[in-house]
Amino acid sequence: MDFPDPQVREIIECLKKDLNSKNSIDLTSEIVDLSLFQRFQIFCLIKDRKSINPDLFPLEMKIWETFHEVFRNDYTQTSFLTENVENSLELAKIALFSGLFDLEDYRTIIRFLYTNVKNYTNFMPKLNQDLLQYIQIRSIGSQVLGVFNLLLRFLGIPLIITKKLKTDLLEFFPEAKSEINAFFELQIATMQRYPEYLDEIAEELNYDRNLPILKDWLNHETLFKLERAKINHFIKSWKPREVKNANELVTDLKGVLASKNLSSIPLVFNSFIKPFSASLKPREVKSSDLSSKVPPEILQTYVEKLVYPILSHKEVKIRITFLGGAQIGTMGILISTPQSNILIDYGMSVANYQLPYWNESLEYLDAILVTHAHLDHIGAIPYLYAQGYKGYVFGSGMTKNLANFLLVDNLELMKKNTSTAIREADTRFKYLSQSAYVYQMLDRYVTIKKGEDYQLTPDIMIKPIPAYHIQGSYAYLVECGSKRILFSGDVNLDPTSLFADKPQLPIDADLSIIDCTYYGQPAFDPSKRDQLLFKTVKEDSRVIIPAFSVGRAQEIMIKLEKAGLTKERKISMLGMATKVARISGLKTKGLLSDHLIQPFDDEVVITGGGMLSGGYARELVEESKNDPNTTINLCGFLAKNTLGYRLLNKLEPQYKQKVVFTRFSGHTSSETLSSYLDSLKGKKVLVHLGSLTKDPFTTEHARKTKELTRQDFYIPSLGSSLEI
Repeated sequence: MDFPDPQVREIIECLKKDLNSKNSIDLTSEIVDLSLFQRFQIFCLIKDRKSINPDLFPLEMKIWETFHEVFRNDYTQTSFLTENVENSLELAKIALFSGLFDLEDYRTIIRFLYTNVKNYTNFMPKLNQDLLQYIQIRSIGSQVLGVFNLLLRFLGIPLIITKKLKTDLLEFFPEAKSEINAFFELQIATMQRYPEYLDEIAEELNYDRNLPILKDWLNHETLFKLERAKINHFIKSWKPREVKNANELVTDLKGVLASKNLSSIPLVFNSFIKPFSASLKPREVKSSDLSSKVPPEILQTYVEKLVYPILSHKEVKIRITFLGGAQIGTMGILISTPQSNILIDYGMSVANYQLPYWNESLEYLDAILVTHAHLDHIGAIPYLYAQGYKGYVFGSGMTKNLANFLLVDNLELMKKNTSTAIREADTRFKYLSQSAYVYQMLDRYVTIKKGEDYQLTPDIMIKPIPAYHIQGSYAYLVECGSKRILFSGDVNLDPTSLFADKPQLPIDADLSIIDCTYYGQPAFDPSKRDQLLFKTVKEDSRVIIPAFSVGRAQEIMIKLEKAGLTKERKISMLGMATKVARISGLKTKGLLSDHLIQPFDDEVVITGGGMLSGGYARELVEESKNDPNTTINLCGFLAKNTLGYRLLNKLEPQYKQKVVFTRFSGHTSSETLSSYLDSLKGKKVLVHLGSLTKDPFTTEHARKTKELTRQDFYIPSLGSSLEI
């Protein structure tokens, strides 16, 4: 496609000359006669908004103004956009094409439209075409399918295949004709829309060759069903020879599965051995074989592994697969051996609702370990229960308590901020908005203690280590044979007021997977931050401190308590932050209140909603928006296009309050992190790299920057694996 349209280009040139000339050119009639698509282009390509006659662009102006309402508040209900979905999509696309939006701006608008749209079947084909036009303008060429997938994941929307999608792909990208035709031969549309045909499709599917492609395009529910169907077909048709033990059966299975293109399905007890266990001679298990370190909840599955041991490898290889963690948003680390599968974290991105990457071994988990209660680490675990997981989740008692707050709160937000059409069509929302799976997870939660060893399978031992990111957060040391793997989780190695100690993480693991959120970021001085916070609290009359309810709010209250400021000022904590403070045992002379107490006058209020996307913090900001004597003390990460981000960057002049920023974080500072990385022995895996949170077109470039090419560093990509 041509962008801008030739006729539009000509009009814009005239308008630009007109802006710099005393002689006015009247182009009103020409603009009025243009198509809406052309008018949108003119509207977006004239950078000086003051030069636009609003009478010429009434619809465009209304949509543009409403876009900015979405930017200010993640949870706003802006009906004008959903009533004008097609026009809203079109203007957002042109704003992206013209550079007024970057991909993060565009994602904010698409996320709002997608979750609130009522006509799903019309919305998705239009969005598909917009994305393909954008890729065409970016001159991606034959890599179109890979980039298209990256964009879909970045925006957090599923693939919806239509005949028009194939037509558009072939029209826009003729150089990729063979790849496009091969892609559409995979019957993805049929598997999406008609799950009743999955059995038939599975029987004919070349699983080993096609599954790596299908993983990128099918939702998790369909992939689980597809694998089960494929295994069922095999179980019904295969007649094994008489064997003595599970090891002999595994040897036979490996050969026949490879011949039937099924070698990528994990050879674990539940998938293939259990159906044939009646013909196997069980190994005798003595009480001495049972370690006292085995949690009683998993004793039955532990014994099964002893009775039917899988010894298919002389030298055990441990595979670590990064289902998430390559970028901030969805953590998920899968640790697999020939007979065990342990999952550490399984989060949901709050930026785009994305789940971690799918893997065949998710069907056969022995246990899930959780590092802490933030949604990007636990938010998608209920989805696994919805897909049939019946095992246990292990973590600290505090993490369970906090997960109860955060997951239930997330349930309400999902119900509030997604339309019925989307909850029915998108399996993520369909299951994650149901309380039954959250409570099933909490019911199957096992509390483990810091510093103790737990034997989760015959070949995997774990030890939780305090990580001091938020209350209850753990790192994990995983031992398998002689190999030791450290997963730091989100970790803070710097001193804090919230915790008396610092994490004591080992430095001699064979593989260390480390939270590197601030790696390579500029240094900052905590003492200057504290001085600014104390000065603000002492001197300013009304102070609003929006802070993350878990961790940051309590850290700030403790810091003010230690500085004696809770004696000098009325300092209150509100909402969920108060609930967290109470279960954390916080002692303070400040006021812990569940609700907003009126009037808000001459006091300091610490409350959740650190980005000002909602809650009491947002209410207080709106109430005081015309008061220059009120101070907003922002103190944490601010996602682009949240109100907090916009206030800090002076993009909201109608808010008259004073705005200051004091950075508090639960992650390790860049200097401390660099020193710790240098002290580590063995391979170092860098996850949660801040420099990798950019859009799909810059991510790969960031991965190859010089500072990340040390020989002992491994930077994972989504779905990648390594072995030790």
